[in-house]
Amino acid sequence: MIDIDTPVIETLTEDDLDTLVSIAIRRAEVLEDIGSPTSHEAWHEVMTYEERLAAITPAFEITGGIARAGAVRAALAAGRRADAETLASRYLSDDSLPAERRVAITVAFAEEEARLAEIFPALAKSGRLTEVQEWRVSVANRPGVFPRAA
Repeated sequence: MIDIDTPVIETLTEDDLDTLVSIAIRRAEVLEDIGSPTSHEAWHEVMTYEERLAAITPAFEITGGIARAGAVRAALAAGRRADAETLASRYLSDDSLPAERRVAITVAFAEEEARLAEIFPALAKSGRLTEVQEWRVSVANRPGVFPRAA
């Protein structure tokens, strides 16, 4: 996740980042469609580009609002819920973020919960989906040789 307090020399323009986001999203979707374990890494790349785009565009502008919602959605797709929650908290605290983008961020979390409930119906039924999220964090923090699909 990008540290917003660290100054960054930005050499990419809004148009450059917009193009990179589009390419990265398509790549992540293709990898996800074929069941590649590297799709999570591709979604992380999308998150990074969306964060950069959000950093250089105001929240009230269409591009800025979409980038903020996109960064949260990509973080969730990458299996990085903690990052998604941090980004959502930061973006939702900005009063200039339009209502429809606030809704998009909230919906992204609801859709992720629904997706996990489909994959883990027994845990969802017993109200234990948070265990999946905790497991994802623990797996992500372990060293490994092979790509993970967590």
